[in-house]
Amino acid sequence: MRGGTPTPGVGGVVQAAHAPRTSVLLVDDQPSDLIALERHLRPFELHIVKARSGEEALDLLEDADFALVLMDVKMPGLDGLETARLLRKHAPERRHVPLIFLTGASREEVSVAHGYSTGAVDWLRKPVEPETLRAKVRVFVDLHRERESLRRQQAELHEREREMLEASRRRAEEALRESQRTLSTLMDNLPGMAFRCHPDRTFALVSEGCLGLTGYTAAEFVSGARRWTDLLHPEDVGRVEQAAEEAFAAGRQLTVMYRIQTREGGVKWVWDRSVGIYHPDGALRFIEGFAADISDRKAAEMERERLVTELREAVRLREEFLSVASHELRTPLTPLALRLQLLQQALEEKCPDAEPLHRHVEAARGQVRRLTSLTDSLLDATRISSGRLTLRLEEDVDLAALVRDVATDFETQAARVDCPLVVEAAGRILGRWDVLRLEQVVTNLLSNALKFGAGRAVHLRVVERDGWARLTVRDEGIGMDEGVRARVFGRFERGVSDRHYGGLGLGLYISREVVEALGGRIHVESEPGRGATFTVELPCRPPLQ
Repeated sequence: MRGGTPTPGVGGVVQAAHAPRTSVLLVDDQPSDLIALERHLRPFELHIVKARSGEEALDLLEDADFALVLMDVKMPGLDGLETARLLRKHAPERRHVPLIFLTGASREEVSVAHGYSTGAVDWLRKPVEPETLRAKVRVFVDLHRERESLRRQQAELHEREREMLEASRRRAEEALRESQRTLSTLMDNLPGMAFRCHPDRTFALVSEGCLGLTGYTAAEFVSGARRWTDLLHPEDVGRVEQAAEEAFAAGRQLTVMYRIQTREGGVKWVWDRSVGIYHPDGALRFIEGFAADISDRKAAEMERERLVTELREAVRLREEFLSVASHELRTPLTPLALRLQLLQQALEEKCPDAEPLHRHVEAARGQVRRLTSLTDSLLDATRISSGRLTLRLEEDVDLAALVRDVATDFETQAARVDCPLVVEAAGRILGRWDVLRLEQVVTNLLSNALKFGAGRAVHLRVVERDGWARLTVRDEGIGMDEGVRARVFGRFERGVSDRHYGGLGLGLYISREVVEALGGRIHVESEPGRGATFTVELPCRPPLQ
């Protein structure tokens, strides 16, 4: 098995399955700054678009909508302030896009302050503090997503309204070609209630659809025995009356959704579309409109919200369970490992010839180490998914020596599966890294190679070039197809049956997260039957966390 299943991003922001991706534009002429910004924003599951100049940013802004623009002030060619000014001048439709300036020197702050006239909403000092950046970005991302959600809902509602109005128009045209009797029959069979009422909301005319909608007859409404306003839910009365007053005062049609209480005591959601009919002097004469039952739609929306809430809770409980389970599994492992060690020491001191017992104890210790490794992998997976993976960076860590040490530890295992280890790690390759996490990555890759390349040589090579360390681990085993390669670094993903290859499918997932946390990258090249080559590239001086 080579990896695990991808999961949603952390940070409390989850996008709907069919919602468009939220895009953020990063503008900076320094690639390292762009990489750092992109890494800081990774928890938000954003579509990150990067530009290396003001000219490129203007071109991108012409064709795409962004939730936020993060722009460096000082750039060659068009600087940030001039780019913002040109954007506001030549692309007025993008004036709503929030702009945050990034400044690397205090002397630029005066220019940034003047830059608020170009539409900037804030600025940050470089190097950017990740939590401050995420706090500011979260506000604009959430606002953008809420705005886009409202826009989609309005579009859906407008489409529904258009369809209903189109249906009403066709029915009205047909009714005009027939007698008043045909018109009345048509009105009475509408999937809702058509009405005409006076400005005081007493009905002058109402279709028989009111009976199915409210439980009251048309005669009861027209006679005044029952007023429509009496049916409104108490919590909606003020909102509906205010909307009606504003719409008819401005000569606009009214579209509103609210609840009514039926004769049977139930509650229904109603979609109400009405228009004012005015005297020549502008005074309101009648209100004509249509009301329809949308209770099913509202119920579906509430059910969807309930399911989303339950899903989020299920994900939270799963992560909590994995964390608790990992800790609980480790609790008995530590004393068990200690007792096995003491037992082995006792055997060596008192029974030096008990070779079978020594083998059994060593096998048991190997299983404890394996179970400890699996438990640590589960614990790391929960830390990663909850954003709690931490690094302890040290100066002058020698990657070449680390690789040689890990390979030495695996010599016995490699010999057992008949896999010669070929190590090319001459000299010293120094960097600022987390020793334990880096050792974990090398261990995972080498263990993976021995598992899938048993019986053939495994090659490890470490080189340095242009401030980057490059580690390759190549096996000559079963390899993998394109489908497996696409998901090999996911969490709990299995490319082959776990009946033949053990493990939790977390090693490559954790390795990828550690490498990326160190500012690096990892990828794989492989074909079925031709082995696999995993490549890790790390900056010798990773960005500050």
